[in-house]
Amino acid sequence: MSAYDFLASFYDTFQQELDPQSWAAFVDRLVKKHGAFPGDGEDGKPLLCDLGCGTGAVTCAFAELGYDIIGVDNSAPMLDKARERAEKENVSALWLCQDMAALDLYGTMDVFVSLLDTVNHITEKKDLEKLLRSFFCFLNPGGLFIFDLASEKHFSKTLGNEFFYSIEDDFTVLWENQYSEKTKMNVANLTMFATSDGERYEREDEEICERFYSDSEIRALVEKCHLEAVGVYGDLKMRSPNEKDERVFYVIQRPVEQ
Repeated sequence: MSAYDFLASFYDTFQQELDPQSWAAFVDRLVKKHGAFPGDGEDGKPLLCDLGCGTGAVTCAFAELGYDIIGVDNSAPMLDKARERAEKENVSALWLCQDMAALDLYGTMDVFVSLLDTVNHITEKKDLEKLLRSFFCFLNPGGLFIFDLASEKHFSKTLGNEFFYSIEDDFTVLWENQYSEKTKMNVANLTMFATSDGERYEREDEEICERFYSDSEIRALVEKCHLEAVGVYGDLKMRSPNEKDERVFYVIQRPVEQ
């Protein structure tokens, strides 16, 4: 069981400060600014695939904006929660349990997204390169891959070598964080307790690793994979990133002529 499997039932409470509509609306602005495709979804809707979709909060928000949606995650319990959400919100979606670094789809997408620093969890450059190269099979010419990365400020200052905790009625998460300036690796050691009856608690210990990627590293990988970085933005704003930002958003395009 992974940390995300264990947290699936409580993840939305754990992420209660997230505003899915704001994230989806921002990405939609980027799609409208940089997109160049007719839309392969039903009735000409853009077909969007959310990589690392989790419980589907942001994924379903895209449906409200007129996208046909597919959610991909490697945690089956998280996808179960996504299905429940979609049914409750009357959203039509396809949910696939896959490793995003080893995509196996049956068609092509207009837009891929990967949000909430999911790409930082790909700690090996070769795996990120593999994902980027897969877009020549699964992304339409002119289509977009939009993702955010946690900034080094986020890892080194906001998280740093600190201790965090979240205590709720039915779960507790204790989180000891360590970031290495030398290796650019962030390691979160989690101790989690959860109960379904208020009496018996289960414990799970997990280590979650993330890697900081610099702008030059991302651009080099994008160029190596014959894609184009057509936009870079900071902190859910339509402007260039700065040193105070917690997140950097990249808009990557598969060239139309390829």
